[in-house]
Amino acid sequence: MDLQNKFIQSAKEIFQHNLLKGHSDYLGIDYEFISPDSVEYTFQWLWDTSFHAIVLSHFDIEWAKREIRSMFTMQHTDGFLPHVIFWGNQRVLPQWCYFESRFSFRPQATAITQPPVLALAVEEIYKKDKDTKFLKEILPKLSKFHKWLLQNRDPDNDHLISIISANESGMDELPVFQPVIGYHGKNAMRLHYYYRKVDFLNNRNKYDYKKILEKDYFNVEELLFNCIFIEACRSLSRMFNIIKNTKESQLFKLIAENAEKSLLEKCWDKKDKIFYSLYSKDEKMAKVMSIASLMPLFLEGIDGEKLDELVKHLLNPKEFWTEYPIPSVAKCERHYLATDTKRYQGKLLWRGPTWINTNWFIVKGLQKHGYNEYADFIIKQSAKMIEKSGFREFYNPETGAGYRREKFGWSTLIVDML
Repeated sequence: MDLQNKFIQSAKEIFQHNLLKGHSDYLGIDYEFISPDSVEYTFQWLWDTSFHAIVLSHFDIEWAKREIRSMFTMQHTDGFLPHVIFWGNQRVLPQWCYFESRFSFRPQATAITQPPVLALAVEEIYKKDKDTKFLKEILPKLSKFHKWLLQNRDPDNDHLISIISANESGMDELPVFQPVIGYHGKNAMRLHYYYRKVDFLNNRNKYDYKKILEKDYFNVEELLFNCIFIEACRSLSRMFNIIKNTKESQLFKLIAENAEKSLLEKCWDKKDKIFYSLYSKDEKMAKVMSIASLMPLFLEGIDGEKLDELVKHLLNPKEFWTEYPIPSVAKCERHYLATDTKRYQGKLLWRGPTWINTNWFIVKGLQKHGYNEYADFIIKQSAKMIEKSGFREFYNPETGAGYRREKFGWSTLIVDML
């Protein structure tokens, strides 16, 4: 059995293990979804669902489509999609969900969103079976979601999307957000307090997104989110073209081009020759070198000096080119920690370990721009980590040791990378 088939078999087993089914009294429907793991993350997350669908497209197209449809059952009429759906498989909800949801004794979904990977997943599904009926079913819903982002999260009309919580980035405790909240230390309890303070303020403002951004206490044009948004818009443009909807196709092509132009101009630091996320109405740079700083590699339109310099940063052993790349925080940063965060006072994620899902984006970007040798090395080392430690939540970028949750869904992205 070759390595990809071996990993496909593992993915099938993990998805079956993490599959949750039941009946929603709230919606009056039966539900079925793959949770990220079976211990802690037992609800449905937006970008996890997208990653799971990408992997499923390699061996079970209909299941992949069910995953996508499941996420859209909670789409609001205005197009909003929540970052978590609480399907009722647990009687007691985690405390954080009450902060991240509009006031309710039993929230059904959060009031924040997550990186819009869904369009990329739908395109991967289409590539496998060329089902235009599925595109015609899903594309209007995806279009509404992307338009919602522009209408509600782009207060300065530069086509860059603002997030209102660190949790919307998907990389919750990335130290990039510490300049935003004004805490620069390493105490996990204090850091969580500051983050929860943001969520509390969002809740107090009744998740009025325009009011929240106007108050400017957490207004971040975050790199990873926006790079995914840009390429997802390009994906939408291609798919609308397939179903002969020229108007929507041209619209999303234009959105992608405008957003990419803004990002490449505004987020580039000429001195450090790298990209940083922007925060506040003044568009200050959050100067922490992280995996997000490399995310513009995923963009179709990056070229010239900016592309060359990003590759140099990637290949710098003092920054990102570790034995098992790519660390979530550059080695030269004071927040960098390769191991699990047990020595901190509490749990912190995204402080240095390697994650398979962010590797997936960088690999795709390198392949787009012809850097196949470096992409192949990242794929090879990602596979080694999984063979060594199993499908874990994240890994040590120096030793390949796996940490925290086992049978973690999005680490099966190795199937697609291979």
